[in-house]
Parts: sequence; C-alpha cells; structure tokens
Amino acid sequence: MSKQYPLTGALGRATIVALFLGAGLEALTQAVVPNRLAWQAHAGTILLCASVVFLLNLGLLWRENTKHEKFSETIVQRLPMIACVFDRAGRVRQWNSKFEALLGYTSQELANLTAVDIIARDQLAATQQIIAAAFIAETGEGESVLVAKDSTLIPCRLTGVRILLHDIPCVLGVAVDLRNLKQAEESVLRLASIVEFSEDAIIGKTMDGVITSWNLAAEKMYGYTMDEAVGRNSSFLLPSGRQAEMRSILERIRSGQPIQCFETQWLTKAGSVLDMSLSLSPIKDASGRVTGASTIARDITARKAAEKQVQLLAYYDALTGLPNRTLLQDRLAKALAAARRKKDKVAILFLDLDLFKNINDSLGHSAGDRLLQDVAERLKTWGREQDSVARVGGDEFILVLNDVKGMPDAAVAAERLMDAMTAEFVVQGRSLNIGCSLGISIFPEHGADGETLMKNADAAMYSAKKYGRNNFQFFTNDMNAQVMERLTLENSLRLALAKKELFLVYQPQMDIASGRITGLEALLRWQHSELGLVPPDKFIRIAENSGLIAPIGEWVLRTACIQARKWQDEGLPAVTIAVNVSAVQFRQENFCEFIGRVLHETGLAAQYLELELTESLLLSSADLTLSLLRKLKATGVMLSIDDFGTGYSSFGYLRTISGQQAQDRSLLYPGCRCKT
Repeated sequence: MSKQYPLTGALGRATIVALFLGAGLEALTQAVVPNRLAWQAHAGTILLCASVVFLLNLGLLWRENTKHEKFSETIVQRLPMIACVFDRAGRVRQWNSKFEALLGYTSQELANLTAVDIIARDQLAATQQIIAAAFIAETGEGESVLVAKDSTLIPCRLTGVRILLHDIPCVLGVAVDLRNLKQAEESVLRLASIVEFSEDAIIGKTMDGVITSWNLAAEKMYGYTMDEAVGRNSSFLLPSGRQAEMRSILERIRSGQPIQCFETQWLTKAGSVLDMSLSLSPIKDASGRVTGASTIARDITARKAAEKQVQLLAYYDALTGLPNRTLLQDRLAKALAAARRKKDKVAILFLDLDLFKNINDSLGHSAGDRLLQDVAERLKTWGREQDSVARVGGDEFILVLNDVKGMPDAAVAAERLMDAMTAEFVVQGRSLNIGCSLGISIFPEHGADGETLMKNADAAMYSAKKYGRNNFQFFTNDMNAQVMERLTLENSLRLALAKKELFLVYQPQMDIASGRITGLEALLRWQHSELGLVPPDKFIRIAENSGLIAPIGEWVLRTACIQARKWQDEGLPAVTIAVNVSAVQFRQENFCEFIGRVLHETGLAAQYLELELTESLLLSSADLTLSLLRKLKATGVMLSIDDFGTGYSSFGYLRTISGQQAQDRSLLYPGCRCKT
C-alpha cells in the first residue's frame, strides 16, 4: 500500500486563505497609517498571516483527523467478518462487534489488550510473522489460535493488511473462525471413514443403475474390486429373474421415496448367492432432482440360515428330522377338520419300540441314536404321502393315517407297520431285532380332538405292552382307568424312598439234594400308604420307564449288603445275598467302583454278594459287557444270569462268551450261574 497524506490539500487551502488575508490587511494598514515604516508593516502582516495559517491549519487538521478516524472505525465495524487493527507494538487499536463477541471482552477491556493477551502462546510466533509480513509486504496470511476471555481456544484463519491510522502504520487483521469448518471437515472425514470401513456394503449408483462408488465391505462381500465394479451396471450382481425387481425399486427411488430393509438376493464373483437386506435412499442435486441412489447392503445369509434352523428346531425333531409334537398337533388338527367335512375317519397309531431301553443302556446312546434315525427312515418310507409321522418322545412315534374306513383298515396298517419294525436293523456293525408295541385310537369314536386321541392311543400302547412284544391294541374305555393308575403309581413311587415305603424280603436259595440254604435273594416290595402292598410287576416297569430304577437299585444293593453283614455279626451262617441289577445301573459310569465302595462301607466280603444280570441285558451288548464282567469278577463278587431261557437265544449267548473269550470261562463257572 503506497503512503498517503490525506490532509495535504486542506493545508494548501488554509495557506492561500491566510496569504489573501495578510495582503488585504497590509493595504488597509497603509491607508489608515500612512507614516508607518515599511518593515513594521511587513512584519505585522507576516505575523498575522502566520497566526491565521496556524489557527486555520490546526482547526482543519483536527477536523480532518476526526473525520478520518470515524471513517476508519465505520469501515472496521461494517466488515462482515471478525476484524481488529493492531499497531506495531501489538496493541489493539480498533475492532468490530464480531471481535468483541468472539473473545467475550468489553470495549474497555480490549482497549488495554495486546496481541500477546489474545493469541495462544504456542501460536504467538506464527501470528507475529503474519503481522510482520503485512507491514513489510502489505499482506500476510496464515492460521492462528485466539484465546477468549474464558480461555476457550479459537482456531482461525488470519489475514493481515497494512493500513494507515492517524498516519500511523497499522495492520487490519481479518479472522475466519475455523471451528465450524474443522468440525465439518472432521464430520466429512468421519463419514468417509464410516463408509469406507463399514461392515455393510455401501454402493452409489446412477438412476440407470451404473455404480459410482464401492466401499471395502462391498469388495469383501462380493469379491469385486472397486475398479471392477465402478462404471458397470449393477445388474451383474443380480441372479436371473431379479432385474425387473430392481428396476421397480429404482423407480420408487426416482420419486424420492426411500426403501428400508428390502430383502433380496445378490451374486458374488464366485457365483454363490447371498441373502441381502437393502436400504436405499435417493441422492439429490442442488436443485432437488434425484440423480442416483445410495444403497446400504447387509449380508443376512447367516441370519437366514439361523432362522431356518430355528424353524427346523421349533417344528422338527433334531435327531431324526421327523415332525415334532408341535407340528404334529397342527397337522392333526387339519386332518381332523378335513375328516369332519368329508365325514371320514382318522387313525392315530402310537408306536413304542420294544427293548430300546436295553439297547440304549447297553450299547450306549450313540448306538441308540443311530437306531432311532434308522427307525425314522423306515417309517418315512412306510407311510403314505397323505399320512404324517412324528417323533414325540425318546423311542415313541405317532402316525396319523388319513382316509381310513374304520378299525379293519387301521389293523391292517398296524400289522404292516409291525412287520416293518421286526425286520433286521444293522447298527454299528451289529444286527438288532427290536419290534414295537402299538396303540390305536380312531376319530371320531375314541375322541373328537387331537389331544384326546393321542392320549387314548398312548393308553392303548401301554395296554399292548402287557401282552408282550410286537403287539397292538385298540383303545377301550377301560384303558383310561389303567392310565390313571399308572400315573398315580409313578407319582407315589417318586416319594416312596423318602417315605420309607420300600422294603426288602429275602427268598432263600436251596440245595435240593441236601436241603441246605445256600443263599438268599433280595426281593423289593412296596407298601403304599393308601393302596397297600403294590405287586412288583406293577411298579418295577414304571420305575424303569421313569428313571427311578437307578436310585431305587442303589438303595436295594446297600440295604441288602447291610442286612447280610448284620446276620453274619449275629452268628448266622454266612451265605451269599443276591441282588438284581438293572441295565441302567449296569451301564452307569464307575459301576464297578460303586460296588466296591458299598462293600467297603458295609463291611461285607465280596464273595457273599451275588449280582443277578438279565440275559437280555448281556446279549444286547455282549462284546462291550465282557470287560465290565471281568472287572466285577476281579472284585470277587458272584455273577448270575436271571430269567435264563426267557429272552434271547440263551445257548447262543453262552457260545458267544465261550467262543470269543475262551480265557474268560471263569466268568461262567464257578462264579457265574444261570437261573430260570
């Protein structure tokens, strides 16, 4: 900026006025006082002119300076940005209201401040360079940080311009508050980072479907790089038949309507299909016209698979894949509704596998599960397309037969089903023959709703089991009483031990030749508080089916050992005490250790304890059982086979043991006896 002298013109005008006044005054003096000396007249005139010029210049100078200062203040105040004026000493000379509002100082406080007071210490040197540059090169520019009265730091962009104020070189500083600008920049960077590193694919496209942006998640999700995707029409992501669907969506976007959580499918570069959830928003230009669409795509393939799995678990049996009770009830309700309209009949077949518990306990749960899966596959192929098959319990299945004419049709179906179940199963290389027991109820004779029909078929199945394996029974009204009796006994049996209703009786084992007592067999009895003495054939099976046989069996074993030791202590002849062992007990982990612990705690010598094992238990797990038998024999206890000749081929079992384990013949003799 060139140096200016705004008052030069005014001084010249004042001098001319003073000369004219002086010349006039001298002429007047000569006329009035003609005899004055010339030098006196000239001196007076010169003095008068000098005085007039001084006074006029002083007045004009004050007037012009006042006008100039007010003009400068007006300009600074009207600047649309934050402004203040610094002199070389750094004092604040002028400022506008925006500067006051930014820093929070009053006018009186600002008048006493310098640049050091309002500039951050670490920014003071840089700011002084900006001001120095303005003094030297007329302008200076850079970033600084102002300090408000409350110590708030205010980043700003500072521009300095050299000016004259009262003929004093100063710098007019104009500042732009960068806080909002920095926040905006940070927001943009943060948004860009969110878009780039989002787990969701964020894709921009034109209204023609041409991709304009493609983030990292999109690259990972679909396998295409940004260079491969940008510029291509997004139709390459769509499976066959989805193009029309996407065009319809873009038309909705064109109208300015966003779309939230739209589910569809897209293709990856490898050709796999992903389930997607899309949210689309219109992209508008400055005039509000929709120019494209922003798509947020989320991969929900895993969620969809989980939903299918939940659906499967909710309505299908996880082990066999058959419908479960929930789905069966729904299908049965529909079948009954259709039967009512057509006046047809529906048969409910309740199937329970024979000897499954023995197989599961002896061969292990993995073999039991495999057998159940094979049974399920056989039932699927056996049933008609209009029939339903479901698994409703451990080894219990229900079949719903539609369009049956009556009991004869149901009986034929039951016989075919039993034939299918008696056919050989091969599980883990073993040949198994199981069979089944069936209970049958008919709609509408045996019930008007699904729950009643299933309950009655269940009652008929329990009745069928009383008549032996591979049997079926139709429901009769008398069976309800039997079901209620069974439920009552089961509930009471759960409390029998705690109420001390169970007791043992001891049956002597005689040597027929000599008539001598060789041993005693512990027999379990139940004295019910209301029902009286309950026969074992009524409650033993209930105990086995309800899982109560394990704690009851342990109580029997311990009680029998305590009694045998007590008789010996009383001086009676020492004889063996025989105790029945259920399959559940036999397959319990650490069963041998349990036997040893009971013997140690009761003080009974091992040779006086005899364990009775059922033939069916041994045969169903011949090879696995031998190791347990050897362990038991090593403890010194006696072993015997109970109910010999009533189950599997008994002599075949003996040959299995003697043929496979010739060295273990001692398991049979003298330590193992067969009882009938």
